[in-house]
Amino acid sequence: MMRSLMVMVALLLSWSGVAAADTVRIGLFVGNNIGLGPDAPLRYAEEEARDMARLFQSMGAMERDRTILLEGPRAFEVRQKILQVEAMVREAGARGDDVMLVFFYSGHASSDGLHLSGGLLPLNEVRRWLESSAAQVRVAFVDACESGSLARSRGGTPVEAVEIVVDDQLTVSGLAVITSTGPVSVARESASFGGGVFSQALISGLRGSADLDNDGQITLNEAYRYSAEETVVGSAALSTTVQRPEYRYEIEGMGNVVLTRIPSRAAGLIFPEELEGVYTVVSVSNGQVVARIEKTPGEPRRLALPIGRYLVRKVRQQDVLLAEVDLAWGGDRWLEDAQMNAVALGDPLARGGWNLRPMRLSLYGNAGTPIVRGNEEVSGTPSTVGLTLNARYLMRPGLGVVGFYGQSIGEDEVDEGIAAITTGNQRVGVGVSGERHLPRLDLSVSGGLVGMRISQQLEYLDFEDGEIDGYETYDAQALVPGAWVGAGVHLPIGPVFGLEAGVRGNLLLVQVDEMNSLLYEGQVFFGLAANFGGRQISRAKRRD
Repeated sequence: MMRSLMVMVALLLSWSGVAAADTVRIGLFVGNNIGLGPDAPLRYAEEEARDMARLFQSMGAMERDRTILLEGPRAFEVRQKILQVEAMVREAGARGDDVMLVFFYSGHASSDGLHLSGGLLPLNEVRRWLESSAAQVRVAFVDACESGSLARSRGGTPVEAVEIVVDDQLTVSGLAVITSTGPVSVARESASFGGGVFSQALISGLRGSADLDNDGQITLNEAYRYSAEETVVGSAALSTTVQRPEYRYEIEGMGNVVLTRIPSRAAGLIFPEELEGVYTVVSVSNGQVVARIEKTPGEPRRLALPIGRYLVRKVRQQDVLLAEVDLAWGGDRWLEDAQMNAVALGDPLARGGWNLRPMRLSLYGNAGTPIVRGNEEVSGTPSTVGLTLNARYLMRPGLGVVGFYGQSIGEDEVDEGIAAITTGNQRVGVGVSGERHLPRLDLSVSGGLVGMRISQQLEYLDFEDGEIDGYETYDAQALVPGAWVGAGVHLPIGPVFGLEAGVRGNLLLVQVDEMNSLLYEGQVFFGLAANFGGRQISRAKRRD
């Protein structure tokens, strides 16, 4: 079964005329990629549940212990969590708090119910729970095939949209049911959207795209209007049939129901008023689409994002514009087309947008252990310190070539000050590097071949007739081949620079007395890196 629809149910109760109570938000977020036997597995349903839970935690004032996430559950597990949620609702109500209940489901369904890992949870059961819950405000998002049946449960038909703006004082009561399509229709899941067309539009809207009046808060009405328009446009781009949202409102009272707020200090991507076109925002850490913005000239738009690093892509007729946005340390970044790279259509970079900073140069200090053979230290090879220049170039996502040149020196005394050994090492290495991009840093493992020039100078006291007769020196050099392996982290500290730290091990092949011997040396390093090639959005501005 293809991707499904979207149902938003908001049941809004209670205003007693006394001072407003505190509002507690409680959420149940369910994602299930596996439905009943004939249902084709979905790719994004469980991801969407995770994204929505995190969104309400970061922007919807929902505390972690009141956010319940279920991934791939069976029907009885969902029933158990519903009972747990209602217990939390009653407990908050007993304290005199108002409660907003948020329910989200993404997965397969039919007019009979939700398809949960081979089992069925009837829609009537879900409806009864939402209608009888003790929460003053109930907002449900059900992204599933034929879930429009829930909107027409009482024979209702679509009506003209009304202004629904709800705030935490809960000054309204009634029922609002919003579906992304009809009871016998299907919605679509697309890799280019990073999930369901409606769900991704909703998530993008709740993050700030729907904040058309720029007041820093996204209401139920704003979220619905934005996601409905984006669903029509997005589904038309995927198929000859258009996915049209439906809704039913039974609302009384006045007020504003705010779903999410944009924190003044949150990481944000700002689209200036002059921009025009469709911009796709992709997370560097997992390659997933996190937002899709259709920008028209006029008012600026601000998209609130979790702290991390992102790629922004804009497809034009003749090429693709790409830019990397560094939000690892929060703050706002302003996006401008002039700051983005133009890449020809068909270029692998345009398809994946995997990295716009492929070249990295690093300079760091390093410390090395004495060279050992087996469990024994090799005579005359003390611990060393030095500098290393490292270069990395990404050939494709997660895979690069690396090269380095380093020098280090160490000294040691032997025979109680009678002699001193100075060791100098020069290293040249090449290899490959595998990388994993996370929101705040990069992890890497690498390895390759190394050539090492070891220079030793032995300075010792010369005795004659039992008396010191000056110093003598002895120099020796050797060229040693070998292999190396390493692991490290890269922490961005701005649009270009970053900090690096890691470890490296060198395995050296040395010939001593016409016999081959394996020696080992360990190193730790820490330093500064600079990224080159392409552009990043670097102009920062915080909201007042």
